[in-house]
Amino acid sequence: MTESAANTLPWLGRDSREETTDKETTPGGEQPVRWVVVGVNLSPTEAIVIKGRLESEGIPAMVQQEAVGAVLGLTVGPLGSAKVLVPEPLAEQALAILAETYEVEEEDDEDYFEA
Repeated sequence: MTESAANTLPWLGRDSREETTDKETTPGGEQPVRWVVVGVNLSPTEAIVIKGRLESEGIPAMVQQEAVGAVLGLTVGPLGSAKVLVPEPLAEQALAILAETYEVEEEDDEDYFEA
């Protein structure tokens, strides 16, 4: 191993028996973000729309779907359903935005079915 590689890549020159400190294992002191589900059993298209709505409000979101379902293009059933996840500290805000966005007034619903 060359000296320059050991200087550039610090783990190459480190003895595996050396103890690491928290600072070395978590650079910058940032804690990992826990993602929680705010929407489940959605079609992939619905999940993408919800993700876009949350991101437009500044909330990072991601869509998760079973890989086999995505490859086969399934949109129903356990392999075709998708979930929307957001960081745990923003979950309540995300749910409030979704409740406001997809709120259906009962009066409008009744008028639609009476015709």
